[in-house]
Amino acid sequence: MRMPDYLNKPQSRRRASRFRALLGCTAILLLAACVSGQNVNPGEQVSDDQAVMQQNEKATKLMQLGNRLRAKGDLIAAAEYYREAMRADRDSPLPPAALGDTLRHLGKYREAEEVYHQVLSNHPYSGLALQGYGILLIEQGQPDGAITLLTPVVDEDAADHRVFNVLGIAYDALGDHTEAQNQYLAGLGMAPGNRSLSNNMALSLALQERYEAGIAQIESLMTGTEADKPLLHNLALIYGLAGKIGDAGKILRDLLPEPDVVNNLAYYQNLRSMEPDPRRAAILDVVLKSIYLTFNGTEGSGA
Repeated sequence: MRMPDYLNKPQSRRRASRFRALLGCTAILLLAACVSGQNVNPGEQVSDDQAVMQQNEKATKLMQLGNRLRAKGDLIAAAEYYREAMRADRDSPLPPAALGDTLRHLGKYREAEEVYHQVLSNHPYSGLALQGYGILLIEQGQPDGAITLLTPVVDEDAADHRVFNVLGIAYDALGDHTEAQNQYLAGLGMAPGNRSLSNNMALSLALQERYEAGIAQIESLMTGTEADKPLLHNLALIYGLAGKIGDAGKILRDLLPEPDVVNNLAYYQNLRSMEPDPRRAAILDVVLKSIYLTFNGTEGSGA
């Protein structure tokens, strides 16, 4: 069964197969948290939002160019601009966080991990860097490693809503949807109405087969704008998982040509027939793609 076009990317296929292969493993490699053992006063740390304000003009312009290229899909060129931005402002956590995330999407995991280590050694509470590193671990089949990395951070006053978001994804990957939803709710307490957190909460509810609650969660975000297409796709997905194929089709026909609508509806029915682990893997792929989309502009500097 062919996946819907909005998910049918080579990278998405690799991630889905990686999740199916690795989530069932009983032995998961735990990576030591790179923030452990650091004697940093959280009160002295600069938040990512503050870093945007303090970053020098040259680095800001280079970041903007990189972000535009990244949004267009030219990740290799974007990475070069982020490297230039790092050289232009060696104190800001934003360029290395963006570079690490871009390298991760290029499949250069070792390089990305080195970049995350570098930025977190100087900025252990950067939400963007922690988010990227946590997702890297999840993509490599190490959700426990992400929890080990991030749990100490949310115990500090410097906790960032992005960290709660990735913790939620990690717990969803392990099948602990109740704890995942606790993490999303904690993040929403810091960032009410955040689309990435709310979207992931809805999909987590769907993984628990609490479809009506998931539908209500996404519908509370809808504004009917062009930027809400990913949310509409996920709303259709939850309707499809609930077996409400007619409702899913009604949403999709406002978004896609009829052949793609037929394909998506068949995909939803295929998901309904899957065992829990592969179904979870497929839905988690949607979550990770959603975070990448929000990073590229719908929520400002990060998901």
